[in-house]
Amino acid sequence: MIAEQSPSPTASWVEISAGLGSFGSRLTRFSPAERVVARYLSEGLSNREIASLLGKSEATVKNQVSACLRKCGVPTRSRLIAMLR
Repeated sequence: MIAEQSPSPTASWVEISAGLGSFGSRLTRFSPAERVVARYLSEGLSNREIASLLGKSEATVKNQVSACLRKCGVPTRSRLIAMLR
């Protein structure tokens, strides 16, 4: 179940990503907002659902997803989700 409030990034994000090798080092490049979006992506939510939960526009979420793809060097949303899980 997803909380109604947006999660706040924690220091453990760095610890978690450290165990993921080169992919993990890419995750540390995410902004706090991108980390929240990535968390919801990993749960399989659509851009529309994420935007609704976070009180953002769908275009903003789309831009943040695109930034995550670019920073991780993956071409597709599904590949990013697989890496995040």
